[in-house]
Amino acid sequence: MVFKRKLPKNGSKKSSREDENKRSHLIKVKIPIEEITLGMQIAELDRPWTDVPVLFQGFPLQDPEDLETLSVYCNHIYIEVDEAYWESIKHNYPKSELAKPKTAAELESESLHNELPRAKKIYEASHQHLTRVMDAVKNDTAIDLEESRALVSQCVTSILANPNAMFWLSRIKSQDEYTAEHCLRVSIMAIAFGKVLNFTQAELELIGLAGMLHDVGKMKVPNSILNKPDRLTPDEFKLMQEHSVLGYIFLKQHGGIEDAVCDVAHSHHERIDGKGYPRQLNASAITLFSKVIAIVDAYDAITSDRVYKKGLTPLEALGILFKERDSHFDRELVEKFIQMVGIYPPGSLVEMTNGETGIILAANTDQKLKPKIEIILDAEGNFRRPIVIDLTKEQYDSDNNLYAIKKPLRDSAKDIDLNYFVKTLD
Repeated sequence: MVFKRKLPKNGSKKSSREDENKRSHLIKVKIPIEEITLGMQIAELDRPWTDVPVLFQGFPLQDPEDLETLSVYCNHIYIEVDEAYWESIKHNYPKSELAKPKTAAELESESLHNELPRAKKIYEASHQHLTRVMDAVKNDTAIDLEESRALVSQCVTSILANPNAMFWLSRIKSQDEYTAEHCLRVSIMAIAFGKVLNFTQAELELIGLAGMLHDVGKMKVPNSILNKPDRLTPDEFKLMQEHSVLGYIFLKQHGGIEDAVCDVAHSHHERIDGKGYPRQLNASAITLFSKVIAIVDAYDAITSDRVYKKGLTPLEALGILFKERDSHFDRELVEKFIQMVGIYPPGSLVEMTNGETGIILAANTDQKLKPKIEIILDAEGNFRRPIVIDLTKEQYDSDNNLYAIKKPLRDSAKDIDLNYFVKTLD
């Protein structure tokens, strides 16, 4: 069935805006994706327009390819239609309903939750794979590069759809599996950063693989040093530094791995001022990939709990990166990374002034101190029915307190069960 918009009574397809306004009253209708047809005027999607590869925001659905695209990306859409005409044909669309358009914050939340189940499967498969990779390196056996590439490609697909889903997942951390989880988080964030830097699809997959394998050399370092709860002695620190050379040697010896990936394992601890290790390279000799991974690697390490220290908040970590620009890190890349992550990074936790806890959904470009947030814990720390708020709007809790952020929280400050969110998607 082709959806046909009602024509003017005189049969003409052209009329003035004044005449049309006199004749019709436009309404928005929520249509499930299985009921959309050619001819409908698409007004809104169930996710941000930027998440769907269509050319225009709000358009008449005339191209079958656009119909197929919407069917792949959306669960429902909102159409704009003449009210009288809709009354005459709505029986053909039994699952449709008049619905209040989603706010920008609600669209962000819906887009994230739509992507979260797929991202979770990819994340868990990648985590399991990286555990096997680390065991292979420790035993000096070949790693499954084909699986590594396939999983990185899936990570790229998910991040291009909605990077915040992977960011949420990467906030769930375990001290006992630090190296594998760290490599996965670095891979995810490097892909997202590469997107900001306008990397091609091939470059995104390559830097994702580089992030995944950058720290494999640590499997050649004794656990007594890796997990020592006290400060390392000078000799122990020298042994720790050898992981970059050991990782490079392992990747080169086992073959089939791009030079760019091997170089990142070798050079991600080099510094712009030439005081890094293992080769004390100057800035011009450090590749772009290694400069990117150096920033992402440091950010994740700073925000993660280790046996010898508690992780800092994302805001504190960004402050350290900013202070170290031009000495440790590339200035331009640090500034772009801070712009990407934001003052309140997606997936990070915040405590509200009323004691509730929220997870950052997305930043507001024009007001970075007022992000979109999903409130998930009540003031006592118990899970509550999630609500989505946008701090650029004045929104109040049940006690009529204005929602505002009190402070950012460390990733480990609250015990967040990701499965809770997955179960509430429907």
